[in-house]
Amino acid sequence: MTVSVPRPSHCLAWGLTIAILLSLGAPASAAEAPKPELLGSTSGEPRAAPNTAQLHDDWTAADIAVEKTECVVLLRDLDVDITYLPPIKQGVCGLAQPVELRGFGSHSHVKVDPPAMLDCKMVAQLARWFASTVQPLAATWLKSQISSIHNVASYYCRSRIGDFSKRLSEHAKANAIDISGFTTSTGATIAVGQSWGPTLRGLLATPVPKVVITSPAALPGATATVRTPPTDPGLQAAQGGKGSAAIREARLAEAAKRGIVPPKPSTPEGIFLHAVHDTACNVFGTVLGPEANDDHNEHFHLDMAPRPSSSYCE
Repeated sequence: MTVSVPRPSHCLAWGLTIAILLSLGAPASAAEAPKPELLGSTSGEPRAAPNTAQLHDDWTAADIAVEKTECVVLLRDLDVDITYLPPIKQGVCGLAQPVELRGFGSHSHVKVDPPAMLDCKMVAQLARWFASTVQPLAATWLKSQISSIHNVASYYCRSRIGDFSKRLSEHAKANAIDISGFTTSTGATIAVGQSWGPTLRGLLATPVPKVVITSPAALPGATATVRTPPTDPGLQAAQGGKGSAAIREARLAEAAKRGIVPPKPSTPEGIFLHAVHDTACNVFGTVLGPEANDDHNEHFHLDMAPRPSSSYCE
């Protein structure tokens, strides 16, 4: 490379030019920007590492300040064991001000095991619901208090399971928690998968035998027994985009037609779980349990998705 040497008469101007260029510095390459790493979350699912250098490119200081202020207002009157976390951003997923929730409750402290990464609105709603509803239900049916909940998923960047439209899950906004069970102060464990009991969805999925004529040319009296594939009218209603109320009505109508009696919980643990599920429908935007689908046979999904009228409850 050839370098031109300036003449003495231009030395001053040349030196000033070099100084200005050095003070400006070369722009950083986009390839040098740090990449978000994936860490194992406390719920056993991947989450974005709180990489401040990368995250500030996605969340402005104003975004973070607004979310932090909202958190302080929402949680100031609640006894919650939390840690404010750095912002999270993974593509379309993330939150400007997530928190790690380890427990809540002033009189009967409830441990979140393992801790959950959540939005502050979800933390506030969860804490209030437990104090006003879940603990009284536990006292009535379990003769004890809940000392911990078993968290199987909180923040997780993914789309909705089983949703072919690939809409973003509320988990991707730290706006949801999946609870697989509860532990009481006496040490008893109430697992959703073990204590919920049979579902109407499961009973309706049992194949129904039918007798049909094989063909017009068959010998007189010749028949063949065939079994229809499992049918869930609730699933058909869901695929048609109908709400949870329509799904329940479709299942009940089919059960009445087939002479199937909708199952009811028969144990204190089962009654407690059904009551917890039903009361959650008055508090959260979405509540899914064993009656929803196979993916929720062993846990409750609770989220704060906004709904135009009532919650989506199955």
